[in-house]
Amino acid sequence: MWSLRNETAYASGRIWGRDKDGVHEWIVVVKGTFDILPDGTLVRAEEQVEPLLLAEPHGEEGKSSLRYEADLVGPKPTTDILLNGTAHAPGGRPASEFMVSLRVADIHKQIKVVGPRTWKSGLFSNGPSAAEPVAQVPITYERAYGGFDQSNPDPTQQRLDTRNPVGCGLLTNPGLPVPNFEYPNRRMEQAGPAGFGPLASYWSPRREWQGTYDDAWKKGRFPLLPADWDPRSLQCSPADQRPASHLRGGEPVELVNLTPNGRLSFVLPRLYFSFRTLIDKRVEERNGQLATVIIEPDHPRVILVWQSVLAVRNEVDYLDETIITEKEYRGSLATDA
Repeated sequence: MWSLRNETAYASGRIWGRDKDGVHEWIVVVKGTFDILPDGTLVRAEEQVEPLLLAEPHGEEGKSSLRYEADLVGPKPTTDILLNGTAHAPGGRPASEFMVSLRVADIHKQIKVVGPRTWKSGLFSNGPSAAEPVAQVPITYERAYGGFDQSNPDPTQQRLDTRNPVGCGLLTNPGLPVPNFEYPNRRMEQAGPAGFGPLASYWSPRREWQGTYDDAWKKGRFPLLPADWDPRSLQCSPADQRPASHLRGGEPVELVNLTPNGRLSFVLPRLYFSFRTLIDKRVEERNGQLATVIIEPDHPRVILVWQSVLAVRNEVDYLDETIITEKEYRGSLATDA
């Protein structure tokens, strides 16, 4: 009962969940890891990364940004496009500032990288010092705008940037660091944290999309999700890294100044998977949707997660197993509704 038969060359996992109205969801994923060769060719990696049940932070949980979000989650409205990596100055020559960019299909995002700076005292106000030249900078939210100002002992007077509690720049005391990453031609405090990695579930705007847990919810819906819960809370990528609809595979990718060579181009794998579930003497078949794309040029590799979610009403105990097979691409293939 509830078993998984994976007949593919990729990693897989499954879990039970519930939708907004309490209906059981049988969640099954395939996670494929691919090495990126110098010419941009992708080959299946010898070591396949396993699906994550829980998020994985860069450092101490709750006090650092995420490296990976969990894979075994409910259905995402679209594909999360993520990148974990390092900014490299053009030609390997240290520079005080330069641009990096990520392009996947119609998504194109640029971030300005600025060398190390600190806040300094001025006659009328504080300001950033001159930027030092830098050859490479790890891209993490700890180096982007945000932070938690606990300098006042009165908690009601403390400040927290819920968009990025682990960032810098909120405090402008002399000697403190200025963010290394900015959105070009925008004020840092208005634009918010500039980065390519996943946002934690308790950061804005994900936290607001999780709904309202008030007395009305306790009296009317507990233990179900709130009526104003939004499935976008499942998306962990920044808003400007989400396509209008799920990616299908075969989309071009271009990275600029995210590798020592300056430019890297490749095409996402075009793979399709069938999820056949045996339940109560019948077969339910779903085709996987591409839920997550994680680009890691430092390895270099790309990780893709395909997801199938089956609503199960009053038949949980009758679900036997799901069989995963890779399907041949024929030019057009419907995905889950």
